[in-house]
Amino acid sequence: MPRQFLCPVFGSSLWLALILQSLISSAVTYRKPVSGGKRHSFLERTLILLDVNTRSPVKVLNDNFLSLQLDPSIIKDGWLDFLSSKQLVTLARGLSPAYLRFGGKRTDFLQFHNLKNLAKFRGPGPDYYLKNYEDDIVRSDFALDKQKGCKLASHPDMMLELQREKAAQMQQVLLKEQLSNIYSDVTLTARSLDKLYNFADCAGLHLILGLNALHRNPDNSWNTSSALSLLKYSAGKKYNISWELGNEPNSYRTMAALSVNSSRLAQDYSLLRTLLQSVRFYSRANLYGPNIGRPQKNAIMFLDGMWRVISYKPKLFLQNCAENSTGVCLCVLV
Repeated sequence: MPRQFLCPVFGSSLWLALILQSLISSAVTYRKPVSGGKRHSFLERTLILLDVNTRSPVKVLNDNFLSLQLDPSIIKDGWLDFLSSKQLVTLARGLSPAYLRFGGKRTDFLQFHNLKNLAKFRGPGPDYYLKNYEDDIVRSDFALDKQKGCKLASHPDMMLELQREKAAQMQQVLLKEQLSNIYSDVTLTARSLDKLYNFADCAGLHLILGLNALHRNPDNSWNTSSALSLLKYSAGKKYNISWELGNEPNSYRTMAALSVNSSRLAQDYSLLRTLLQSVRFYSRANLYGPNIGRPQKNAIMFLDGMWRVISYKPKLFLQNCAENSTGVCLCVLV
């Protein structure tokens, strides 16, 4: 059941009046100098009494408000390796319950590879200093969280400083890609997925994982090989995940010089639903999307065309874009 957010927050008119009095009383005003030339200063206090109706809320927020997002670029800049931070997990638990969306601009360049040892795959670069992190670093500091059985770590200051240097260098690479609109693939390994899910699960967040919609076959149909491998691995681990396909498909033409129209995307979503049903563990998993950026006329036409073509009848929830601070429409396909 959604929680009634306004009632427990405001509680009573007396509490609100006291808060307002405290805030307003901090304002300082000065009188003009009096005839004697002496300047007097004083605090002007104002008490405002408000009658707040706590019986019926103005709006009811979903239990998962407020939620958050991580872009797949954290795989490249190395911060994903630090999601096991005990301090970070503790802070994230303060947002629970909430959704954790793993997606963004680089969702459509994400490739899953079931690799256990990433050190050789990474290649040269700043990772040289961190290559032993996954196996050896702070192994003695790993502690078993008594509540959820989570792997948490306390990272040494030296390791954090090395990571900051690495991330700063990688940010320059990521910025060049963004300015040139030429993006390289992002590799999500089994081990990286384990770390991501460990963070979400330990923090009480429900993971929504975005799949690469730009992985296309020569006939422009969606290539499902990476997605199917990811689904099977996650199902084997019994990871409770919801899914999403692509990110802002209405911008593919400018971002990747590739057009995926609404009819084609509808077929891709139908295919993804079929894949989910073929993997028993995810037969009833939620499917989210498409995320449409800048919900203007063309984007709305894109959505309308997709719903006309889609081969199954989903339960549809279209978020009111006017009330979405991110400017992104999120449709939920159940």
